[in-house]
Amino acid sequence: MLDTRLKMARMMAGFSLQELSDKTNNAISKQAIGKYEKGLMKPSFQNLQAISKALNVKVDYFLRESNLELGEIKFRKQTKLPKKKQNEITEKTRDFLERYLETESLLNQSHSHAIPNKKYVAKTLSDVEKISLEFRKYWDLGSNPIYNILETLEDKGIKVVYINEEIKHFSGMSTWINDEIPVIALSRMAIDRLRFTALHELGHLILNIENLEDKIQERMCDRFAASMLLPKKALINKLGGHRRNIHLRELSFIKSEYGISPQAILYRAKDLGLISDSYFISQVKFLRMRGLWSKEIGTYQGEEKSNRFLQLLCRGISEEFITSSKAASLYNMKLSAFRREINKVDADSNN
Repeated sequence: MLDTRLKMARMMAGFSLQELSDKTNNAISKQAIGKYEKGLMKPSFQNLQAISKALNVKVDYFLRESNLELGEIKFRKQTKLPKKKQNEITEKTRDFLERYLETESLLNQSHSHAIPNKKYVAKTLSDVEKISLEFRKYWDLGSNPIYNILETLEDKGIKVVYINEEIKHFSGMSTWINDEIPVIALSRMAIDRLRFTALHELGHLILNIENLEDKIQERMCDRFAASMLLPKKALINKLGGHRRNIHLRELSFIKSEYGISPQAILYRAKDLGLISDSYFISQVKFLRMRGLWSKEIGTYQGEEKSNRFLQLLCRGISEEFITSSKAASLYNMKLSAFRREINKVDADSNN
């Protein structure tokens, strides 16, 4: 167990064996660390402390037992994301989930199952459009804008891992814990892109498209995300039917309500036949000429954050299932910082 945890912690930090050795000021050699990870040698407690400090994890991380098994992980743009970075993201995801599931176990929380056991079969983009409508009904979402998608996913039993950093060539990925609990991991990005990516990854979880080529799978999941964010009837209502021209400000207004980017709205309008292919191409050229195609256009005031993990910890403290110090450890924060986090309401009420 110790050897596995050492390797996981090193990969989570994104270090090579030599880089970890350097971080200990070469007090522990690359060769020694390699032997620790292979189980050929056991580190002294002093060396374990030095490694713990270098990796910015607590010593008890190495002693934590876990039965958590992550399923197959398919990264978007996998060919451009270095393997080392993939491993780092995977281990950060695993660490977060271990702490999250331990919290649920301490509070005797059962897992809800809001994803159908059998995936929806999709062979065409039209199939995906129909499935998104079925799924909105299944989750009782109606046709209104979805506020706080990350919290909605958590409420439906999907574990959302938010990696609070921008990562080149990575936006999101999805997998399962022990073939039972669905997981979506996301990096920091613009809010409209975050919402779209979260639902794109949901598409990977619920659509039966594994037999299709990767590019087609991505297109299917993009269509699912766009349809979930902005249903066909809603867009027709907003645009008033087929259009020859659309003002950019109109797209910004739709974004402010539905939390979907103007660029994605244009794609959606083209896919639904509300604008012609030639008009779509001209608009893309226009936005590229103005340097806007790859930038955030307009604003969306909604919040995208899941507070469920922190809420469970607060419940555990108030019900005396866990101590504040244990809760801080589970939340991966120093006790002083954690206390400030959970006392924010009291601080706000004094202003």
